[in-house]
Amino acid sequence: MPVEFISRGYDTTADKPYTEVFWGNAHSVVPIGSSTYGVRGTGDWKVSPVVGADRTVSIAPGYGWGCGVTDQTVANETLQFDTNGAGTRYDLVVVRRDWTPTAGVSKFMVVKGSATKAIPGTRKSGPGVEDDQPIALVPIIAGQTQPGPIIDLRCWAGNGGVVAKDVLALGYLAQLGAAVLIGAATWRYRFGANSTPGWFSDAPDINPIALSGGYAALGAGLGAPQTRKHADGRVYLGGAIGASGASVNVDKAAPNRFKVGEVDATHLPEAIEVLEPIATASMGKVFLYVYPTGHAKAGWIEFEASVAAGVIPKSAFSILLTGGLSWAAA
Repeated sequence: MPVEFISRGYDTTADKPYTEVFWGNAHSVVPIGSSTYGVRGTGDWKVSPVVGADRTVSIAPGYGWGCGVTDQTVANETLQFDTNGAGTRYDLVVVRRDWTPTAGVSKFMVVKGSATKAIPGTRKSGPGVEDDQPIALVPIIAGQTQPGPIIDLRCWAGNGGVVAKDVLALGYLAQLGAAVLIGAATWRYRFGANSTPGWFSDAPDINPIALSGGYAALGAGLGAPQTRKHADGRVYLGGAIGASGASVNVDKAAPNRFKVGEVDATHLPEAIEVLEPIATASMGKVFLYVYPTGHAKAGWIEFEASVAAGVIPKSAFSILLTGGLSWAAA
């Protein structure tokens, strides 16, 4: 027996009108106007596998909203998924809102997916007619009775912000002006190149530095050498470089510059950048050179030591890429 939905917002639900109390709650406790979809709390409509049951999940009771309708369920509901003959199929759990009957109806449904880990294209999107609010993506694995790890697609909204747990939720939240916090990154749906709308994140684009022969990540808890490009176009170095072999030889004629690696092409500076990292004391002052697009050494990182210190043993060689070393990307 499907769980009962207590719904408000359909034009025929005269027995459940928006009284002053419910109208107030709809804009505070369940903030219907804050986003197209959402749920109230962290446990509302959470989807979990049912241990011991075949291809079955349980949906916790709670409050949610979508396209002008608020819904409440007061008991768990279970849904069983169709069998899968091969591989993994990703099925979508939704709240389907149907305005077409004499009295509008909300209910939990399964939208069968495919081997693609994404919201199925068959999801209904028709506010005022039939519309599906995504709740979770459930992997159904051939030969297994228990679903795979469930992907939480719920979102929460209030006072000008939307929070979600997985980037797959962006698939149903795409609307110009949308701002969604997932983890520590904010995603914005805005115009990009050629006025084409799309999602853009303020999370840094991180790429490893491809180290040259003779060099390796120093370790010691300092991280692998990398560049981080932020939304403002600023590129920061990170990590530390050490020797991969027994030693490094810096006893060469001036200018004693040595290639230690290459930077990703999308992170290059506009002009040659000269940076001063913390490095092995025996080399005196050390400078890093980062070469821009169009240069004969485009993408290279070289270091130059003010003192030709000869052969430096591995245990004594280090170049730290910390301390805010950065440049403006081209």
